[in-house]
Amino acid sequence: MKIAIAQLNYHIGNFAENTKKIINAIQKAKQQKADLIVFAELAICGYPPRDFLEFEDFISLCDNAIYEIAKETKEIAVIIGSVFKNPNKEGKRLYNAAYFIYQGKVQAIAKKSLLPTYDVFDEYRYFETAKDFSVIQYKNKKIALTICEDLWDIEERERLYTIRPMDELIKQKPDFMVNIAASPFHSKQEKKRKEILQQNCIHYQLPLL
Repeated sequence: MKIAIAQLNYHIGNFAENTKKIINAIQKAKQQKADLIVFAELAICGYPPRDFLEFEDFISLCDNAIYEIAKETKEIAVIIGSVFKNPNKEGKRLYNAAYFIYQGKVQAIAKKSLLPTYDVFDEYRYFETAKDFSVIQYKNKKIALTICEDLWDIEERERLYTIRPMDELIKQKPDFMVNIAASPFHSKQEKKRKEILQQNCIHYQLPLL
């Protein structure tokens, strides 16, 4: 399977420009004969959207963008971050989600489980915590799809949460992991990120994008 990774500069709330960049990247990946292209956490609306998530118009624009992007997925699958409305009356009204889109429609949605509420992060204020985990089947492969913090609670001496999403997904025998992420930049972040992701690869004995 040939996989493209799109690292783009998204602007919070600039749906027209974000969508244009995303579609351009999909078209480029098609030209390169990619089977799958992966975008960032909350790429549709930009990260972190914060109180914009309180506005219904903002959520509708997220949904509209997903619809437009789906039109480009006849020959290529797309993994991309956006919000997803909680269908249940209980809990917060939104999930931080990763959409798997193929053949013109949303085929699966993976929802973020571990919601950071420290440092610059305030995700638990806005999002519901995912409790169900399923791999995604694509081209005879099983993908374990997670979102940012879902892989960061790997160090035993610093456990912040009571569950690890990958501990549940690994039971379904995935072939590889995909983790979409967005976090503010600082000078030591790249080194720390590589260390955390490397620990996941070693612990679960799987390749990771």
